[in-house]
Amino acid sequence: MLLTAAPDLLSYQRQTRLTADLKARLEISSREAVTGKREDIASVVGGDVGSVHLLQKALDDITQDSRINALSGARLDLMSSSLSAVRGVIGGLDTQALSAITMPDSIGLGTIARQAEANLRSAMSLLGTAQGNRKLFSGDATDQIPLASPDKLLNDIRSIMQAGPDPVSIDLALDVYFDAPAGGFATDIYQGGDGNAPPSFLADGSKIEFGVRADDQALRDTLRGLAVLASAGSTGYDLASNEFSAVFTGGAGFVSKGKSGIIQLESNLGIYSGLLEKANDQQSIEKLTIAQTLNSVIGRDQFEAAAELKQLETQLQASYLITARLANLNLSNFIR
Repeated sequence: MLLTAAPDLLSYQRQTRLTADLKARLEISSREAVTGKREDIASVVGGDVGSVHLLQKALDDITQDSRINALSGARLDLMSSSLSAVRGVIGGLDTQALSAITMPDSIGLGTIARQAEANLRSAMSLLGTAQGNRKLFSGDATDQIPLASPDKLLNDIRSIMQAGPDPVSIDLALDVYFDAPAGGFATDIYQGGDGNAPPSFLADGSKIEFGVRADDQALRDTLRGLAVLASAGSTGYDLASNEFSAVFTGGAGFVSKGKSGIIQLESNLGIYSGLLEKANDQQSIEKLTIAQTLNSVIGRDQFEAAAELKQLETQLQASYLITARLANLNLSNFIR
């Protein structure tokens, strides 16, 4: 009988290679059990890897579009809720003002004036709403605060009230201030951009517009009405006079007109929100379809992969044991 002191090198090397193969298969099965995707895509699709990459790109594009849509949706919601809050702040002040002027007294009209000033400050603050660093009502100058301070606006309107010789002159001066391109509102109060904020594009090429700015006509009318109600006392007219009534009633009318315009702005934003919701629904269907197609090609049953993983672990342990015994075959151990 022939004894050798060294292990059978061929068996040892073969067992070592087997152990290495088992480790490689174990790592692959481990990843497949976690990801649910096959590692060796080329062998699964017969070398047509390009089709798999196209499907994956389609999924990635939808994911990216969904992120953009989410940001756009959040922006629309924030703008809409800000406009709604402006309307809520105004409440029924226009109706209250018209009621108060029918029986003018310093207490009732003073209360309306103070309420109008408080509402003006709140409305201008709400129009400064931002999404991150983006000012939502500043048009294309998204890094700029859209409006100057309420004090600046109120001081300008009080100056107009004091300088106007009659209600008609005051009204004309207010028209110039709020509506003329070179008027005080455009040059000193509105500090945003002249253009609208950049639109967001949907997958089908349609646009989501963010076209509401703090100098929109509806918002200018609202601020004008509030500022006039707050400053009407600066005219110096007797509270029971026709002149004071004309100025005060004019302010209430602009508040009412502004509120109606804000509702229309909200409606426009709502249309874009609806388009965005439909786009998201369509993309959800497309994503599900593509994901199912891709999974049918490269998907791996995770329970099956986990079972294989357990089996490979058992085989690897046995392989380690056999390799260790082969490495330990020597004459002295054999004699023992």
